[in-house]
Amino acid sequence: MRRLRAAALLVPALALTLSACGGGSSAYCDTLTDNSAVSATVFAPAIPGMATSEQAEERLDLLEQVEDDVPEEIQEEFTIWQQHLEEIGPKLDSEDSEELNEVIQSRTDEVAAAGETLSDHYTGTCMD
Repeated sequence: MRRLRAAALLVPALALTLSACGGGSSAYCDTLTDNSAVSATVFAPAIPGMATSEQAEERLDLLEQVEDDVPEEIQEEFTIWQQHLEEIGPKLDSEDSEELNEVIQSRTDEVAAAGETLSDHYTGTCMD
């Protein structure tokens, strides 16, 4: 009888704990996980010679799909990252060394931190 009572108390507690985690149940997470080919790199650094303008545009398209559903706690980082991709995207295919250097220099500590925060949120929340 004790075990049954303990189990009866444990089940609701576990349900509350699991629901608090959020998992991938938000529209933001659902859209990202449904587009896993782009999501795999959406928050990764875009490095000239390794990423193209077309890939940056694909990332931006995905970000536009989720921008109305971004969780409040990462909204600032999302905006920083989106602006960064908008700025560097057209320059990724450039052959002008000055423009390519601008792409590299544009990855400030703030941009790097935003990308890392977004990536951590995606892998820690959406992929749980």
